[in-house]
Amino acid sequence: LFTSNLQGLALSLPAPLSKAAESALPLRLESGLLPGSLEAGQALQDQLSVSIGRIADISYVRDVSGPEPRVIRGSIGVGLEPGDTVPAPEAGVRAYVNLARADLDAWEKVLNAASASGSATAPAPALPAFASSPVAQGYLPTLIAIRANTLQAHGRSLNRVTVGATRDGLNWQANVAADELEGYVAFSQASAQGAGQIRARLSRLRLAASEASEVEALLDEPPASVPALDIVVEDLELLGKKLGRVEIEAVNRGAGALDAGAREWRLNKFNVLMPEAVLTATGNWAAMGGGPRVAGLPPERRRTAMNFRLDIADSGLLLKRFGMDGVIRRGKGKLEGQIAWIGSPLSLDYPTLSGQFNVNVESGQFMKADPGMAKLLGVLSLQSLPRRLTLDFRDVFSQGFAFDFVRGDVAVREGVAETNNLQMSGVNAAVLMEGSANIADETQHLKVVVVPEINAGTASLIATVINPVVGLGSFLAQMFLRRPLMEAATQEFQIDGTWDEPKITKVDRKARARAQAGQTSQENP
Repeated sequence: LFTSNLQGLALSLPAPLSKAAESALPLRLESGLLPGSLEAGQALQDQLSVSIGRIADISYVRDVSGPEPRVIRGSIGVGLEPGDTVPAPEAGVRAYVNLARADLDAWEKVLNAASASGSATAPAPALPAFASSPVAQGYLPTLIAIRANTLQAHGRSLNRVTVGATRDGLNWQANVAADELEGYVAFSQASAQGAGQIRARLSRLRLAASEASEVEALLDEPPASVPALDIVVEDLELLGKKLGRVEIEAVNRGAGALDAGAREWRLNKFNVLMPEAVLTATGNWAAMGGGPRVAGLPPERRRTAMNFRLDIADSGLLLKRFGMDGVIRRGKGKLEGQIAWIGSPLSLDYPTLSGQFNVNVESGQFMKADPGMAKLLGVLSLQSLPRRLTLDFRDVFSQGFAFDFVRGDVAVREGVAETNNLQMSGVNAAVLMEGSANIADETQHLKVVVVPEINAGTASLIATVINPVVGLGSFLAQMFLRRPLMEAATQEFQIDGTWDEPKITKVDRKARARAQAGQTSQENP
């Protein structure tokens, strides 16, 4: 039996066991052999009990017949009300924790440091130090109930938390209810063979800006340290935006599967299901290897690549979900292609963004567009053109361009999106577009051709998909050759400047044609 008030001893431990040297904290430590274990043929057992003020009561029954004591069963109570007890199970360790704040990450660091200091051989780097010892594992709970106003675990803070969890070796399973999430989570801890796995089935999950940055910080680590994921969230809220049902499957591929010892985090499934649209994607996140590197970036940076398809049921409601209300009305179709950038899957980097995709949206109408990416849609909606057009044609755009379809191919190179075959067809006009838009700088350099008075003949030509290999110029030349009257009614504009303040210049097509003809005659006298 050992007792002390611990005065004169400072404890630099996480709450609730931190204390200054001058404060008192009653400690009672008792150990003794169990009477029944002294009988012949019985394993020698003792009972170790620890009481720390009103903070914690801990009790273990141990087998002490071997070279090291081995826990058979035990109970841990932290923050118990007076008179409450935690009954020990037949096997394993049961724990009940009731705290205002529980910092599991801080306690893991303390246990790891204690285990490492007492071991001559360091554990495998991928394995938590304390959990690497089977003897030490015996003192950890196999069944735990936690109630806390705030719980810190794996870099995340949860509020008003209730957790019921079980442990089998290095594997944990838990049912969690908190302000931020609710559902089932299973975690297989890291081993020498990999970074472990997180499996979750959640009815809801909310990630605020600070928590999203913590996830990004995790993904900035090498792929080998990121756990495999098998996650389904019925209602995900990210940065205040409700994304609906999200399904994620991702695995680490070992160095043996890739050249030069590289590791890859492969995204086998990334699905986002909303009433307005369904996104399906696959991809990977890996070291750039021997490929081309981006100037100014360190060589260890990794590249994210994704193949995606976005099936849109209502583009207007989809943009409204992301805070861009009143940009488009209705509109259904799809976007499909591939994109890649330097950095983690959650850190879209515009200066290194590259790829290509096809857009095909039908039966919608452009409205006014102001915030964020919607400013580019404001340019594409041609709201700035009415004052440049003839009076009888102005209402086509001033009230919002209603389109039968918007389609074309877009290539992205280092954050600059380019197209040479974008088509928009409406009831009274068709719009053809080529040029580029700098996503990071929010600027554009676009050529816009407006063909009014759609009739059966012109409609059939506009309905023809422009081959991106041929481009807009050749398509127009062929169209005007077959329909010369159409050329006289066609108007052309150059759009430069920023998305906020696009600079519109009407092009004199006849003057340009004469200048080009004169230049050709000079080159070929």
